[in-house]
Amino acid sequence: MQCLRIAALGALSLLAACSTPSNVPDPSPLPKVSQAATAKQVWRSEVGSDTDFRFQPAFLADLVAVVGGKNEVALLDRATGQAKWRVKLEQPVAGGIGIGAGMVVVGSLKGDVIALDLANGKPVWTIKTSSEVISSPIVNKNLVLVRSADGKLSALSAAKGELQWVYQRPQQPALQLRNYAAPVVADGIVYVGQAAGRLTALAAADGRVLWEAPIALPRGASELERITDIVAPPVVHADLVCAVAYQGRVACISTQNGSLVWSREISSWSGLAIDERHVYVTDDQGQINAFERTTGRSVWKQDALKYRFVSAPAVLGNQLVVGDLDGYLHYMNLEDGSLVGQQPTDGSRIFVAPQSAGSQALVQTRKGSLYLLSAQ
Repeated sequence: MQCLRIAALGALSLLAACSTPSNVPDPSPLPKVSQAATAKQVWRSEVGSDTDFRFQPAFLADLVAVVGGKNEVALLDRATGQAKWRVKLEQPVAGGIGIGAGMVVVGSLKGDVIALDLANGKPVWTIKTSSEVISSPIVNKNLVLVRSADGKLSALSAAKGELQWVYQRPQQPALQLRNYAAPVVADGIVYVGQAAGRLTALAAADGRVLWEAPIALPRGASELERITDIVAPPVVHADLVCAVAYQGRVACISTQNGSLVWSREISSWSGLAIDERHVYVTDDQGQINAFERTTGRSVWKQDALKYRFVSAPAVLGNQLVVGDLDGYLHYMNLEDGSLVGQQPTDGSRIFVAPQSAGSQALVQTRKGSLYLLSAQ
């Protein structure tokens, strides 16, 4: 599949198999951090070789599901990192992994969605969608939500993989970025970021559109300038859902009626995180920004990591953590954004945000190293 070549740092990072252009600014040097506030490494596991896709592991209680290499799927013990089972599929996995309802679920470049038994990794069902699946399937109660590259969101029954409903916006822009963003489900509502800067809320039960809100509006004379896609998952906290668009803005929307609460101009392809006080955004230059959650007031900006292809942030304990192109984890103070720690991994890029759950986080590198970290 031909990849869209855009002469911008963030956009190029979105596209699998695109080479780095010569006009991208040099990465900032690795900052020197005087303090040593990092997370404890609980274990490290090797889950597969180099890949161009953005695989993110998934937690479920005392289990960790992970995709490695081109076609390897594994279920690990959360306490030890030891594999309960590993399987090799007959086709390459492209869409990350979901876990729940007694199974793990992956998607492929051919549009297949494959459900494996949680107990032994044996196939439960396989169903073909309309096009390649490049975002993680989401398992929510009795549904498996799958986003395909043609913009369709399909809801499948967890029991048999039968199609329950399909949603697709009626109008799609001519030029789009490859979208790795999985939908997010909270309180029976599915939130999905779209091309052209739209955020849509759907009823999980039947796919009915509850509301749609503009996060960013296309601007500029050319099609490239008018790209304002939401290519990172939205985040939800209390009565707010927040999303960020490339060449657009970050906005927080009321979950009740889709009305705009606040917005700020910013461009991001990496994504964002949220907690009780702040919304944290990695912009397309690799700067990390913090905004007050309820008002959007700018709280701080950390610019020491510019052009280091910084991942979306994650909250881990009382710190914020991001990964970079050299496999370093950088820890920041939540209050003022100061760098308080730095931690190497295996030297390869960390594409996606650490997957945090309580006081622990999972980090997967491009070379296939998987780390479980615990806040100290």
